[in-house]
Amino acid sequence: MVDIKQFVIDYIEGKVDSKKFIETLKSDSSIVEWLQNIIPTGTTMFDYKFDECFRVIDKKEVPYDVNGVINGILTQRGETALGKEYNLHCYITRLIKNYLPMEKFTLDKALETKVKFLLEACPEYLDSLAIENSGIFENLMEQLPESMSKTKRIKEFRKRLKEMFYVEGQKYPRWIQESEWPLSKTGKPTKFICQKSAQKGEVCYYYFLDMDTQEKIEIMQAY
Repeated sequence: MVDIKQFVIDYIEGKVDSKKFIETLKSDSSIVEWLQNIIPTGTTMFDYKFDECFRVIDKKEVPYDVNGVINGILTQRGETALGKEYNLHCYITRLIKNYLPMEKFTLDKALETKVKFLLEACPEYLDSLAIENSGIFENLMEQLPESMSKTKRIKEFRKRLKEMFYVEGQKYPRWIQESEWPLSKTGKPTKFICQKSAQKGEVCYYYFLDMDTQEKIEIMQAY
């Protein structure tokens, strides 16, 4: 890579695709090395350890580690692929603002716009990690003309999404935890059939149908 700084600035400005940047970041260690080198020697950060319930069980001050922070962002449990892209973009932007304050750039807000739109437009019952990471939401969002008002885009997005997942009226799962709406083995939308509670309501079983194979998929959640 000829000019690492320019590559990073182009990424912040949206001239380098986010996915391409992450792929390059993983294959070319010189980018992380350059980011580490712009941070003054002696800079520290806090390293946290969590238990299974994400409660902090240990906290200590350690030398600032760009690679460790980036790995933490890209492997964060429970975060979507788009969420990881957005969080990384925010982090890299903060590094440049904090440690190269004289550097001029125009921040690209495309990822922020996508994240905010999906947070508002996606029905909670469909908002599973499997669906988000499949790219279905993003692909559908990109099909909607930007000339449409935000209200109309959200309405059309929800309408098309319900059609894709065969949702009729109010027939959709009432999850007792976060949504786990599954995809078929080939990554296609499945249809919700029904849900059944057990053990005095402490456990709930959700049933979906693979529309290609007619195979039933069972999801279990418990309090």
